[in-house]
Amino acid sequence: MAGIEGEQLVAAGLGRVLDDDWTLIRGYRNRGGEIDHLLLGPSGLIAIEGKHRNALVHCAGDHWWFTKFDKYGNAVERGEMTDSRGRSPSQQVNEPASQLESFLRTRGHPVAIRRVVLLTHPRSRLGNCVRPTVRIATTTGEVIGMLDDSATTLSEPEREQVERLILRDHRFHTSKRKSGT
Repeated sequence: MAGIEGEQLVAAGLGRVLDDDWTLIRGYRNRGGEIDHLLLGPSGLIAIEGKHRNALVHCAGDHWWFTKFDKYGNAVERGEMTDSRGRSPSQQVNEPASQLESFLRTRGHPVAIRRVVLLTHPRSRLGNCVRPTVRIATTTGEVIGMLDDSATTLSEPEREQVERLILRDHRFHTSKRKSGT
């Protein structure tokens, strides 16, 4: 449930700021895994992995862990941040984003995908992160700021082609998963 709430916060936060030149694709899947949000627009493509955790989050490269505190500031829980396959948040976004980048490149669209882990809980805090393999944000505003930093420019026709390819690839992997192959 926390993940769904976090995903809804991301969509709402981005929707309030971005205009119709931007497309938000939720729940894209390929053989590398699932990307919570793909944001496609004039300044490129961003893959966003949302984490809705009321905790202080740390990382060293692709190793992530958290400390949760009670309302008095006492540490009450510590642990690794991994999914059911043992992947950290950065691996969860990097693996499918790399697969998608390769797919788009082989179809004539060499679009670099920027990767972000977005801590969506209002009390999430970023602790010590050393050599992160992705950008880390604690607000959708920080993600919007990344759009301004981009040197990439995608024309409307190219964005339409990239969006069609993304959706086609997602349908392929979703149908493959349902058929059990």
